[in-house]
Amino acid sequence: MRRFQLIAIAASFLFAPLAFAQTKSNSSAEEEQLKKLDHQWLDAEKRLDVAYCEKFFADSYVLVFANGQANTKKQWLDILRGPDHPTITLLDPEDIKVHLHGNVAILTDHTTLKGHDSKGNSMDGEFRVFRVLIKKNGSWQATGVVMNAIAGKK
Repeated sequence: MRRFQLIAIAASFLFAPLAFAQTKSNSSAEEEQLKKLDHQWLDAEKRLDVAYCEKFFADSYVLVFANGQANTKKQWLDILRGPDHPTITLLDPEDIKVHLHGNVAILTDHTTLKGHDSKGNSMDGEFRVFRVLIKKNGSWQATGVVMNAIAGKK
């Protein structure tokens, strides 16, 4: 019996790196998927693809702009589909970092934004952005975004 326990312990030490590597590999693949999803999401907003956003945003979605203005899912979709929607010429996330916590993903990035609101006021700037996604029924959905302007990066 003692010999079997020693063999089991030795085997667990031998195979632990393989199990960790498998988990890390799966995690890396999901991180890459989430980075691509981040670009798809922002491209949809840039194109005013409300149908995509409506499906992708969780009901709990909240968008907080750098000026502190907060919009719910309904409010943001109404803006995107309305006549006073912003015109976005560039919405580019870079240096995306993914932090996975089960069915929650936190993405941080450096986003460059170029465009203007419906009155022609510039929205250009560089932002540190904090995005939260949740996995629901096997699919990722956006539930929150906070944008912080990077000082001196207009």
